[in-house]
Formats: sequence, structure tokens, C-alpha cells
Amino acid sequence: MSINFFIHMNMKYSFSIKCLSYLTLLLFLNSCDLALQESYEFDDDATIYNPSPPFDMTIWEFMTQESDFELMVEAVKLAGLEGVFNDGQDDKTVLLLRQDAMTKFLEDQGAAAVADVPVEIWQHFLQYHVITTRFTQNDLNSQEYTIFQTLYPGDDGRIVLWKWRRYMELQINRNGSPDRPSTAKGQSVFLHNYEFTNGVGHQLQGYVGWAAY
Repeated sequence: MSINFFIHMNMKYSFSIKCLSYLTLLLFLNSCDLALQESYEFDDDATIYNPSPPFDMTIWEFMTQESDFELMVEAVKLAGLEGVFNDGQDDKTVLLLRQDAMTKFLEDQGAAAVADVPVEIWQHFLQYHVITTRFTQNDLNSQEYTIFQTLYPGDDGRIVLWKWRRYMELQINRNGSPDRPSTAKGQSVFLHNYEFTNGVGHQLQGYVGWAAY
């Protein structure tokens, strides 16, 4: 091929590049006609959901209808605490323990079945998972520890909640909680804000604690 051919091809290639550059510039200039987006101030504690109406049932009625809580229901019956979950005003928060959470507790107790764990341990365990204050995610401030008391009396009944951001799950007894002992067990909430006629429920896939059971 002659050198004139290569010169011709190079000129065509340069022309194509220039046309593409001009086209890109025109598109950019047209986009400049768009209005600037208004500034928005992020609010960590804004309401993030519109609460659905409460379930027209008690916490206990909900638990006994859901297979996810069969082991917890069995433990409640053994401990004689049905009234805690079925009675009372809309004034408490229950940490609802799904099957995985209960299975983990049985394993840690070296037990093969609910009946293998002493009643006194079940009473301590279940009372700790009932908080004497009613709250949903929106009731807690972000970036702030909130200390509550559970039904288990005294310092061993302390429980600490933390919300990282408004759209994040609640964390319970996380590392860094005030006065957290080495025996404490933490967990993140799996499902939030189940509202019933006698309180609020948050579902856990693992159990929590302050003192050893």
C-alpha cells in the first residue's frame, strides 16, 4: 500500500475523533440547562416508617400462632409465665426469641430439650427478655445508649439499647455499652416494631443477657 493510503486513513480517523468530541461537548452544554438539586439537611432521627395498626391480639396470642416461637412458648409454659406475655397494658417491650435463638441457648446450657433446663433458669432467662418500657425504633435516639430495666430485678436485669442510624437495626448490649460485664451477651434485632394490644415485640435470632444464666 502507498503512503498516501495511510495518510488518507489517518485524516479520516482524526476527523471522526473531532466529530465525536464536538458531539460530547454539545451534550454536556445541553445538560447544563438542568436546574440544580435543592440542598437537603439529613435528619438522623426523622420518622422512617409509618407504623401499621397494632395486631388485634396480645403478644402471647401472636407467639402461640407462629411456628417461629414454638420453643419459646414451651419454655414460657414450663416457667409459668404465660400471664407476663398475655396480660397487662400496652406498657412493655418483649424480645421475641425465634427458634435459632432458643436452640443456641439450649446448646449453651448443654440441654437437648426445653425440659432439661431448670425452671429457675428459664424464669431468669425469660424475664430478662421482657423490658418494662414500651418502645419502637423511632422512640430511641441515634448514636446514643439507652438503658432500660427488664423484669429480672436488680443490676442483673439491666439492658442497653443502641441505634446507629435511623434506618439501622437496634443493637442490644453491644460492646462498649456502659458498665457492660464480661458475662453480657449482645445481639442485633432481626425484625422490629411488632405492635400488639399489650406491648411491642422485636424479634431476635440470638438471645441476650447481662449476667450468666
